[in-house]
Amino acid sequence: MNPARTWLERGARQFNLELDCALLERFSLYLDFLGERNRLTNLTGLHTPEEVVIKHFLDSLSGRMLFRPQENDAVIDIGPGAGFPSIPLLMVEPRFHLLLLEPRLHPCRFLQELVERLALPAVEILSLRAENAGRTERRGQFQWALARAVAGMNILAELALPLLMEGGALLAWKGDEIAQELDEARFAISELGGILEQVQKVTLPYWGLDRNLVLVRKIAPTPERYPRRNGTPQRHPLVFPVKRV
Repeated sequence: MNPARTWLERGARQFNLELDCALLERFSLYLDFLGERNRLTNLTGLHTPEEVVIKHFLDSLSGRMLFRPQENDAVIDIGPGAGFPSIPLLMVEPRFHLLLLEPRLHPCRFLQELVERLALPAVEILSLRAENAGRTERRGQFQWALARAVAGMNILAELALPLLMEGGALLAWKGDEIAQELDEARFAISELGGILEQVQKVTLPYWGLDRNLVLVRKIAPTPERYPRRNGTPQRHPLVFPVKRV
């Protein structure tokens, strides 16, 4: 058996996933297509099949620890690049509607062809910045927002929470050291109508690296002034206001 396929099958069991032959074949198609296109345009800095399986496929599938969509839930993936984390999650649980929000055109073209090759249902691709999407009819329309390697939590909260309906959740993939980042994001999360609900530590199979899944629940409306204009959340993240004396 192909080593990368074996690693995927065995690694997925850590997240209570049994991948059948048909699903493993579709992941192989994804892997081959990504490798083919990555030689032409830089979609990912990972180049070996084993790296892609562990650091993209299995890292994405680790989200199953907290990601529990209901039938026909609306899910938005902010900045998916080559499809992570949402495409692997949709492949193993094709029960939700997915919007891939990717501002860069060359990943969008890759994603469009990938969705067609994998025959994935209920997937829409939108080339738009999250700040802009949060000021359109997409505002408040999603039960879930997913984000992996996008921005710090105080920035990510401003990009994602306006897009969620009340009761919805942001799930973010983060590194091992998360305490300071979460402390710095407390004001932003609260200001935008959210609350930190759960942090789940996971260890990626084979790699041995600890990661954190951060779940933020939206419990109140996001003020209309958010998100701010393009680039402002990145240049001026929300922080605790300084009290003047």
